[in-house]
Amino acid sequence: MRKRDDQKRQLIEQAVLVITKEEGIQGLSFGKIAKHAQVSSGTPYVYFKDKTDMLSKMFLRIKNLFDANLTSDIDKGQTIADQIYLAVMHFARMYVNYPLEAVFLTAIRANPELIDENALRVGNESAKPLEQLVDRAIEQHALNITNLDYVTVLLFGPFIMLVQERLSAKQTVTLSELEAVVRNSVNGILKE
Repeated sequence: MRKRDDQKRQLIEQAVLVITKEEGIQGLSFGKIAKHAQVSSGTPYVYFKDKTDMLSKMFLRIKNLFDANLTSDIDKGQTIADQIYLAVMHFARMYVNYPLEAVFLTAIRANPELIDENALRVGNESAKPLEQLVDRAIEQHALNITNLDYVTVLLFGPFIMLVQERLSAKQTVTLSELEAVVRNSVNGILKE
């Protein structure tokens, strides 16, 4: 059995992120990943059983990164509106700080069949604080819509679209731009 090398694993994972951004997640193959990472064609198999195993493990690692400290960020808010704003800003900052990982997460969300059911379940569980926050807002009659899917789209869609458009144009998004977009998104779902 070949020896595992953390640097090679990182090269493989970085190659997955770059290929996902440049060609889409459907364009991934171990051969293409190995070539991009400049490792032998068998090297990805040292770290992953197959493509599903690789994508599942990467999804969970990135979800853990993105969801870390979410609860503490939410808890900084005094009102439900502040807490929602802080929760969305938490993710907006992650999208800006980790753009390739954000593209990967977006691709997996659009193609959940590419990861195993356990990874999807565990990944969804890690964002429970956000779901619980929206549930509290609904219980307090603070929102003008109560459909969780609609709330999610209205809160996250605008900033994700801005980040993706800027990334495609090889431009950056400033924190003040994100704050303005997120503030407007939050205000859009709150009752007057």
